[in-house]
Amino acid sequence: MLSRSGGSSLRGRVGVYVATATSLVGFCAALAVLEAERPAPGANITTTPDACWWVLTTITTVGYGDHYPVTLTGRLVAIALMLAGIALLGVVTASLASWLIERVGEEQEESSAVTRADVAALAREVRQLREELRRVGGPVSAPTALPPPPPPPG
Repeated sequence: MLSRSGGSSLRGRVGVYVATATSLVGFCAALAVLEAERPAPGANITTTPDACWWVLTTITTVGYGDHYPVTLTGRLVAIALMLAGIALLGVVTASLASWLIERVGEEQEESSAVTRADVAALAREVRQLREELRRVGGPVSAPTALPPPPPPPG
């Protein structure tokens, strides 16, 4: 139980850190690209909303291409932002995969516990039936050993 809550807590903290880091990186990238691009001839990122839109489409790896940097500094900011976007997607994907694996493990654990309980109940019932047959005096075959219940996974 403690490891489950610890995993959830860790995922929650990672999520907060990722969201905070992404916001800060995005804000800084928007300011940097706006500063680099605004005075450049032929620039198409000249306003704060343009810079924010460019950051959003770049960091999510959508990249519509309607806004793009034309200066070397702007392109270096773009490279850094692209790497941050890839890292963000990796962390989000890893967190989702971790959560799914944990859920599947819990389901398997519950299923195994139910199966072990059913096998134990059947073994008790067989023993009770054998005892009842002995009391009644009916023929009882030599008891065969029941296989032990399967060990818990993991």
